[in-house]
Amino acid sequence: MDILPILLDFWQVIVPIAVFLVVLLASNRIGKFFSFFRLPLITGFLIAGLLIGPDILGVLSRQAVESLYFVNQIALAVIALAAGNELRLKEYRDRFRSITCVTIFQLLTFLGGTAGMYVLTSYIPVMADLPLVSRVAISALAGVILVARSPSSAIAIVSELRAKGPVTHTILGVTVIMDVIVIIMFAVSAEVAHAVFEDIPFNFSFVVLLLLELGLSLVCGVILWQIIVLILRIGMRSIVKSFSIILIGFAVFVMADWLAEWSEHHWSHKIFVEPLLVCMIAGILVTNFSTYRNEFSEILHRVGPPVYLAFFTLTGASLEIQILAKTWQIAVLLVLIRMVTIFLGSFTGGKIAGDTPRQNWVGWMGYITQAGVGIGLAGEIARQSDFDPWGSELATILLAAIIINQVIGPPMMKWVLTFAGESRLRAAGHDFDGTRDAVILGHKTGQPLMLAERLILHAWEITLVVVDGDLEEEIDRPGINVVTLPDISEESLGSMELDHVDALISLLTDEENMQVCELNYEKYGIERVVVWLDDSITYGKRCHDLGALVLDPKTSMVSLLEHFVTSPTATSILLGLDPEQEVEEVTVRDRILDGVPIRDLKIPHSVTILSVTRDGHALVSHGYMTLQLGDQLTVMGPPEVLPYVAVYFDR
Repeated sequence: MDILPILLDFWQVIVPIAVFLVVLLASNRIGKFFSFFRLPLITGFLIAGLLIGPDILGVLSRQAVESLYFVNQIALAVIALAAGNELRLKEYRDRFRSITCVTIFQLLTFLGGTAGMYVLTSYIPVMADLPLVSRVAISALAGVILVARSPSSAIAIVSELRAKGPVTHTILGVTVIMDVIVIIMFAVSAEVAHAVFEDIPFNFSFVVLLLLELGLSLVCGVILWQIIVLILRIGMRSIVKSFSIILIGFAVFVMADWLAEWSEHHWSHKIFVEPLLVCMIAGILVTNFSTYRNEFSEILHRVGPPVYLAFFTLTGASLEIQILAKTWQIAVLLVLIRMVTIFLGSFTGGKIAGDTPRQNWVGWMGYITQAGVGIGLAGEIARQSDFDPWGSELATILLAAIIINQVIGPPMMKWVLTFAGESRLRAAGHDFDGTRDAVILGHKTGQPLMLAERLILHAWEITLVVVDGDLEEEIDRPGINVVTLPDISEESLGSMELDHVDALISLLTDEENMQVCELNYEKYGIERVVVWLDDSITYGKRCHDLGALVLDPKTSMVSLLEHFVTSPTATSILLGLDPEQEVEEVTVRDRILDGVPIRDLKIPHSVTILSVTRDGHALVSHGYMTLQLGDQLTVMGPPEVLPYVAVYFDR
């Protein structure tokens, strides 16, 4: 047996993969570079792929790009599963009427995109001389892809803005549902296009065959659902489950290709099972009709970033520069047509649903963004042999339009959510006014008063707030101001003038503590917030995500005892049990100290800088570290010296 040909074949496969893995490292860095300019990561990935592709630097040849198509299939399986995972039926019931009406009229984008593309085919040489029915089939494929949205981008923007309200719910609902509809429409349009270019007559048999293929896709989706549930049910490591789900998704694409070739060979007609539709159906069923929704979502969230990095980089490498240079004007026109039809559909649907005029006039801006599904479908057009030679040219035009929509879409969606008053970004904090002020919230004065007395020893001025309770005793102590509030609400806290407060401590019920965190995040922006939670499992992460430090009484005592055993001296100092040493945090506010190394600071030798917190990250201090304005320093030293140290770092 001659082993040399086998080694050569293996070498031809392994080299492109090795080169591509190296390219991905560069693409990841380029994507993060573009994020500094507030552009989506995938824009950077696409541009990186374009640079290393065969038409510019040639790091990857055209043959290498084609040999890596299995990467696209893996990514498309994940994208389709994720699209199905986003359709959580129970979450959209409250806006069902608006979502339904807007979704129906958003199909104007399909009609407008198809009509616009049909006109534009006259200006594309490879399409201009085709028969009318062929140009209509091509235009319908383009119209379907112009309908596609980007659920992942929309959800990321909503999470970033912490947006909530009718406009947000409608945009998310329509965006998720439209991607489901798009995949079904693409399966039908692709089958019609295959029939047109293979001269298959449009008769009753064709309709039956089309319904049979859609039914077969549905059955395969149900089978895939059960396989995924079985994988999730088995007690094995999460990484093994993730790999298994990716592998089974890829197997759907392999099965679809095999079925098309086998049916053509045995029955003289290709049977197409749309793998994207199969994976999407499975994702919907796992999410809505199984008990493994959370675990399934976590797996998709974990595998998504590396898969999308590979997919978008490879998509950029497959773009053909010559076609792009000749047809970019057509891509821009398609973007404009899409925006006009989205506005008409959104406005009409909202009007019929009874939404407010304010929402109807601006809501369309939330539907511009495109990404994964649209790019995946464009790639499917490019690889179909029946669609040569116009398939790759149409895919390049559509990819250019999608890139434009991905650049302009997120800023427009952010604007409309802010304009609708549903954005809940973190409020800006205040500048230090020279006095350290703290507000302590509680239902009684016992623990809050004890804490207030300890903070007064560190030169804090305290406002003690009793919420929905009576004062147990008259408190008349220097440095403590006592206030009563009927409840925790925006109106009640608004009367407190919290704009100058440096620390907020909430010792209320868990629900009230959560309210305090949310109101502070949206209205006041106090950086130092401490909450005492009885149920940290339910509320801990939510409070932490809002910037609060969470104290759990059930675990704090055990943790304290542990530190007394493992590091008794440090724990004694932190708790103030050592009268000779104390620990405090001070902030660098003096511009003269900006850029000064720690070893050059003029502070007493008895004071030690334990750590430096910068941009939310704690750094171990050393003599050659240079300070920056806004750094928070954890310093340890004699109690009588620390006040002078705080003044040294202040303005």
